[in-house]
Amino acid sequence: MNKDPLITPYNRLEIIDGILHATYLGGVIDIDVAKEIVRQRLEYIEGVAYPTLVMDSGVISMTKEARDYFSDKDGGSQGVVAGVLLLKSVYSEFLGNFFLRVAKPAIPTRVFTDKEKALEWLQQFKPKS
Repeated sequence: MNKDPLITPYNRLEIIDGILHATYLGGVIDIDVAKEIVRQRLEYIEGVAYPTLVMDSGVISMTKEARDYFSDKDGGSQGVVAGVLLLKSVYSEFLGNFFLRVAKPAIPTRVFTDKEKALEWLQQFKPKS
């Protein structure tokens, strides 16, 4: 399933081959922004949970409250069956893995720097037809 993209001030969402691609467009993500991002995502996916590829395109910082919210199954993880953080560098990958150890997301989550490997890992979480 594919779906036309939704572009908001905070992110770009697009469903490609049954995987939700979410790109954070930059800036500071605090709890209010995090809640708005999740609200927009839930509206966009229309009640269907997807494996999700999250890409960073210039986030300056994210508050602890926002990170905790994104990791919560009743908060920011709604509508996501598994997630990948696609980061640009080995250093970012190190920080992402540290975040995963501290935040302990409620869903299967991994960090990658290679998009193809990330998409390959997410394939296992797509619903069987």
